[in-house]
Amino acid sequence: MKERLYIILFLMLPMMAFGQAEQPKMRKNEIKVALLSLASGSAKVTYERLVREYQSVEFTIGIIGWAFDKLKDSDPKGTAWRLGYKFIFPNSQNANNQLSGFYIKPELCYSNYAYTHLSRGRLNVDRVALMGVLGYDWVRQWFVFDVYAGLGVAAGNSNLSNYHHGFTGWRHDSPTAFTAGFRVGVAF
Repeated sequence: MKERLYIILFLMLPMMAFGQAEQPKMRKNEIKVALLSLASGSAKVTYERLVREYQSVEFTIGIIGWAFDKLKDSDPKGTAWRLGYKFIFPNSQNANNQLSGFYIKPELCYSNYAYTHLSRGRLNVDRVALMGVLGYDWVRQWFVFDVYAGLGVAAGNSNLSNYHHGFTGWRHDSPTAFTAGFRVGVAF
C-alpha cells in the first residue's frame, strides 16, 4: 500500500510542478540610453539600481562630443554627470517589478565642457543644477522606457546657446534649470 502511494506521489510531482505559475524574475538593475542626447552632441548612459523597496539610485555619465552636434555648438568636448535618488510609486498592473511606476527624484547634475563660439572663440562651461524630477518608468520583462521632466536651480558659467548637455535654463544667464526627455534600455 505504501509503495503505491509513493508511486502515485512520484507520478504526480511533475504535474504539480507544471501547475505552479512561474514567478517572474525580480529585476533590480537597469541600463538606459538617452536617445535625444545623441542629436545634441553627447552620448549618455544611465545605470539604475534598486536599493530599497520602491527606491533606487540612478547614475548617468555623458561624454560630450561623442554624438551629432545638431545645436551648432562647434566641437563640444567634455563630460556631463547626473545623480538621483528615486521614490517609486508602484503600478498595480506591474507589481512584480519595483522599478516600474511613477517616480519623484531629486537630482544633481554637473556639466563641464568647452565649445567654439563663432565670434568669441573657445569657451569653457562649468555648470551645476539641482532639480526635482517627475517621471514614469515602464518596465515589461527586460524592456525599459523612461520618460521624465524636471525643474530646479543652476549655478556656474553658462553656454551662450543655453544648453548644458543634460539640462537647460530659461535664458543663458538664468539660475533656472529644466530637463525633459526619455530613455530606453534593459532591466536585469
